[in-house]
Amino acid sequence: MTAEKLQAALDFTPADLESNRAGRLSDTQQTFMDKESKKGKAFILGMGGVFVVFVIIIITVVLPKMNSNSTDSTTGSSSAVPPGIIFAVLAVVALIVLASVLRGRRGMGNIATSAVLSVEGPARISAKVRGNVTDNMMLVPMAVYRVKVGKVKFPLNGKKYSGFVNGVNYRCFYVKGTLPILISAEEI
Repeated sequence: MTAEKLQAALDFTPADLESNRAGRLSDTQQTFMDKESKKGKAFILGMGGVFVVFVIIIITVVLPKMNSNSTDSTTGSSSAVPPGIIFAVLAVVALIVLASVLRGRRGMGNIATSAVLSVEGPARISAKVRGNVTDNMMLVPMAVYRVKVGKVKFPLNGKKYSGFVNGVNYRCFYVKGTLPILISAEEI
């Protein structure tokens, strides 16, 4: 594979590669990472907001209705789940969501400010097809591409995946986010 084909597949320039070799992002890559970091943070905050709205609806609408209908007038017994258990489950789920949001924000924050890392070794490529259910309940195959170089496994799209040849030695430059983000590579 020629250097130009790898550059085209991974969408970087020779100037980007030189900056990456020096352990930094090029201006173009920095601008892209800043935009991606902002989009990622906005998405994470939006998902956290959706969860908060969901919890508020449960507390203000669902629980009062459950409590008013929970006692059977003929036997005096309750078939509803006690509110304490519902609150405990909501608290555990809230902690899990909070931990995920904080982890995601930390990972997204690292993208824009972290140093460029590198790894060398033979490429081990893999592609798996998994099903994805669409809105009209049809199962559509979806390819999941990965390339492992050294001890780092990179998730890739089909275009980037096509730039690698199994078993060929590469030096890959990446930024560590929630997942490693491959920004350039070269054959060695």
